[in-house]
This record gives sequence, structure tokens and C-alpha cells, in this order.
Amino acid sequence: MPSKLHHLPKLPLHPLPPQHYSPLLKPFLTAKGAHAPPPVRVPPHCSIMAFKDKPSFVLVFLLVSLHFVASLGLTDSEILLKFKGSLSNASALSDWSDKTTPCTKNNATNWAGVICVDGILWGLQLENMGLAGKIDMETLQALPDLKTLSIMNNNFDGPMPEFKKIVSLRALYLSNNRFSGVIPLDAFDGMLKLKKVYLAQNEFTGAIPSSLTALPKLLDLRLEGNQFTGQLPDLTQNLLSFSVSNNALEGPIPAGLSKMDSSSFSGELPSYH
Repeated sequence: MPSKLHHLPKLPLHPLPPQHYSPLLKPFLTAKGAHAPPPVRVPPHCSIMAFKDKPSFVLVFLLVSLHFVASLGLTDSEILLKFKGSLSNASALSDWSDKTTPCTKNNATNWAGVICVDGILWGLQLENMGLAGKIDMETLQALPDLKTLSIMNNNFDGPMPEFKKIVSLRALYLSNNRFSGVIPLDAFDGMLKLKKVYLAQNEFTGAIPSSLTALPKLLDLRLEGNQFTGQLPDLTQNLLSFSVSNNALEGPIPAGLSKMDSSSFSGELPSYH
């Protein structure tokens, strides 16, 4: 019985038209005889050269993806409203509303206690408002342009929050509250832009945090009216305003502070070294 294979149609052996070859194979088309490569048919839309821009495509895809992820982030309004939700007795912030934005284009503000510069949220000045409750650091650190934070003359208590999470801060004002307890020695690590630190008239105890000595731009340091103990750290910055009066410090005054006015050490005054 004859094989059915004999009845299969024979494939053409003649070369295909040049437009059906990949451009990468054109150099081989001039080869003759035994050195000639077998014809290879590559559909035009699958040509190797069609993928020459693949890196650019990947880059565009990544940029679009990152833009999409960023768009999922909270707005300044949403962040501040979430922060307000962590406070108690926040009636002074009644104009914080999702119906308006904190900042306007002419540096004005629609919300009490909000400081705007060039239409961008620059700081929070929440002073004398009777505020209490929790300082929600996880929420505040989502404000990348926050430069100053003042909550002076309120009713906040408990340990000092981890303000070092907001590395953009240049000024921190906590005076005249009821914060208490020992401040961790590394409380100011990484806050290299910080110029002003006001912790006066609270109930802090223990040693003055040594991480203050590593703030290269520090100009104002007000720690008076607490219960700090131990020796003063060696602050070598060119301080313009400084006070540790009315604490329970002891030991010599470091050389870096020896030129400060004696009133800066009133109360239980350390001796000059």
C-alpha cells in the first residue's frame, strides 16, 4: 500500500521576496553556494527590529506606573483632616474642611493655623488653641514640605512624639504644654535642617538629649522650666538664643556655652569649668 506521505504538497524551494526577510538577515542574502543560509521567513510585524525601542517602552511604562501610584497618595487637605481627627478639643480648627483647600495661590490660607508660601503648605502654627490629644506623627510625616511646627501654649501631655520623622523641619515649638518623661538621646537624629528648638515650660526629665549637639544649623535652643538633670551636652553651635534655667542640671558649663549670659543658667546653676 503506497504511503500517503507521497501525496502531501511539496513546499516551494525558491527564495521568498526580499520584503519578507528580517533586515538583520540582509547581509546574508548575498552569500552563494554552500555558504548561503537557508531562507528564513519573518513576518514584518514580528521583525527583530520592531523591538529596538523596547527599553524606551519599558521606561515609559514605569513612569506611567509611578505616576499612577503617586496619584493614590493623600492630598494636603486629607492629611491635615486626618491629623485633626487625632486631636481633642479641636474646635479652633472648625474651618478645616474638605470643602476648601488649606492654601491659596496668593499665599493666603483658608484654614486657621496653616502657613502657606507660594501656594504650598509650609508650616503649622497651632498656638493658644486649647488643643490636646495625640500628635499623629505617621500622618504629619506625609507632608514633605513642612518646615515649621508650633503647638505652643496648648494642653498636650505625655512623652515627646518622634518629631525626627519629619526631617524637613526647620523649627519646632513645643513650649508651655505638659509633655513629660525622658527624651530619647537620639530624638533629634537626622534633623539636619533644624534651626530652632523650643521645649520650655514642660515637665521633661532626665538628660538633655545629646543628639542636639549634631544639629549643624541650630540657632535657638530653649529648654528652661523643665526637670532636666545631669550635665549639659557640649553644644558648639553659634547659638543666638539659649536657656536651660530652672532645671536640675549639675556639673561644669561646657566651653562652647561659656560665653552665654549667666541668666541662661539661672536656678540651679552649674559651675563654670
